[in-house]
Amino acid sequence: MAKVFFSHDQMQERPNSRFPAPDPFQIHYHFVPSRPAFIGVTLDRETGEVNAMAGTLGPLTWGPYTMCLHISLAGSPHTLANLVEGGDCVVALPSRDIVRETWFMALPLPRGISELEVAGLHTFASKWVVPPSVTECPVNFECKVEFLKDYHSHRIIFVRAIGASIDSEVLSMNREEVLRRYPTYEVDDRANKFGGSIERLGVMGEIFECPSFPLAPKAGWYQTFNRWMEDLAEEGYLTSGQVTGIRERLAEYDRLFPQANDPRRKALHGFFTRLSTLIVKERWDDVRAHLQS
Repeated sequence: MAKVFFSHDQMQERPNSRFPAPDPFQIHYHFVPSRPAFIGVTLDRETGEVNAMAGTLGPLTWGPYTMCLHISLAGSPHTLANLVEGGDCVVALPSRDIVRETWFMALPLPRGISELEVAGLHTFASKWVVPPSVTECPVNFECKVEFLKDYHSHRIIFVRAIGASIDSEVLSMNREEVLRRYPTYEVDDRANKFGGSIERLGVMGEIFECPSFPLAPKAGWYQTFNRWMEDLAEEGYLTSGQVTGIRERLAEYDRLFPQANDPRRKALHGFFTRLSTLIVKERWDDVRAHLQS
């Protein structure tokens, strides 16, 4: 399949001069992944009034559960002023039912005017932080701000969830039902007739399974290569002697790893590349033959 290369400036160009199209965003879409959307709720640092904004986020760590919020330096001055290290905020996940209202969170309202009230959304008391949570959002994370940094066009904010609330009705839903409802994602921009653009939100739907054992360790994530090989031996795909030989070669490869030009290191690199490729293709006869080489 032919590949088309773009410089950074060409990636940003809208419309793209190399590939003219009626939709000025057509090429740009390919370089902008879908981003989970959130409604951020803070309190004005002087008056205590409720402020809300819409942005995107990404998970950072699971233990403790932390997230990175991405907030435009140009678009959310009141929220940026309210978010300080050690401060509180609520990160609410909007559903497909309130896409219209979520967009209203980005309106340039005067300071002190609640975007939630203007959009017709409601709040309820949070349990662990002072800012309220959003009633219409199925999930609300109550968070502490731990880190802030201005980075090019955005401020990145690391927050730690100290608690959360979830609508009871969604607790019994299967994963497919949940993903058709929330979270919503910023997926692209649509040009309008005034020369501006409007962001569009989408939700996920179908779920695709990733490979599992024997094409991966039994326990899935964060296992060692040796543990994977031991799993294969436990289920009869490999013998214990074969696993011992693999472990010995891996130990040798690890010792030689800094010596990138060493012939033996190169040979071991090829050995493990071939072994892994044959396993994920489930070519077990070839795996056994390869181990004898």
